[in-house]
Amino acid sequence: MAVAPLNKFITIAVPVAPGEQSVYTAPTGVSSIVLYASVANVGIGTTYPTVTFTHRRTSTASKTAGNTRDTRIIKNGEIPPNDSLIIVDGRLVLERSALKNDSIVVKGVQSGITTITNVEYTNTTGIATITTYNAHGFNVDNEVTLSNIVFDCAGYSASITTSIFPEPQRSFTIDSIVDNVGTSKTFTIDAGKVSGIPHTYVPALHQFVSATSNAITNTTGSGSVAMNSPTAATYNGATGVLVLTIAGHGLSNGNTIRIADSGLTFRCSMDNYLTDHPYPRSTDPASSSDLTVANQTTDTFEVNVGVSPSGGNVGPLQMELIMSILENSIS
Repeated sequence: MAVAPLNKFITIAVPVAPGEQSVYTAPTGVSSIVLYASVANVGIGTTYPTVTFTHRRTSTASKTAGNTRDTRIIKNGEIPPNDSLIIVDGRLVLERSALKNDSIVVKGVQSGITTITNVEYTNTTGIATITTYNAHGFNVDNEVTLSNIVFDCAGYSASITTSIFPEPQRSFTIDSIVDNVGTSKTFTIDAGKVSGIPHTYVPALHQFVSATSNAITNTTGSGSVAMNSPTAATYNGATGVLVLTIAGHGLSNGNTIRIADSGLTFRCSMDNYLTDHPYPRSTDPASSSDLTVANQTTDTFEVNVGVSPSGGNVGPLQMELIMSILENSIS
């Protein structure tokens, strides 16, 4: 006897945090229908934030796995103060199969976004002390959103689902401002306790995507010689060490190389690995600089391109998203 498909209604309710975020992915064995979606301006003041709401289809086929196609339902939709923007009021179908995986991605543009450079978190009390690159401008009792902060939970990887905080997305209330109000770069929040699992802050993580044909030049001595493109790269933001893989590169420790601007492309935890970012940028320490080779092997070598101060974003709570979804089991 055939079993009737199981229908389940769910609600997604999250703040629109700084940067791009994936807020829903169709589960395996389920065909999902977005029945309603809207974003409200909940900020204090007269700002007009905007939101982009995207249907993202990711290929899961063996030959094209990871390729994405974005269809924007709305781009930079402006939300007036004390108002909301209805994005879906009908039916938007999301599929999940052996060949494709559909998700909903939102990106907000608002004022007051600041880069995080350090987080000291005490898991026994839940108190997080957050330091920003520039003065944050917040006050006690302000509501804020955080995004894409990476923690190392050494020894507990099997008991947690992600090292990126916060997951799921939520807003937080500022409990105290450290130093002078108006010029302070530090504040505290109650992020909640995590029993028995210490957390150590880590700068943004990077995943290598590709390299241009002229990415690396050997500048040892008086001349310069173009090299083969790297086939792999790993970057440690805490130490600044970049490890490049070029088969049979022929370099020795103490030689120098130069990386062309935008020669290496990475994806970054700062936006949850959703978009490509070329490096080095013209403002980076490694731009137009001769870098000294170290710890070379036959196919790999290291250079120091400078540490990364970035490790997440914080901004005032300005937008909240709500979606009503019907999940229909197809198994």
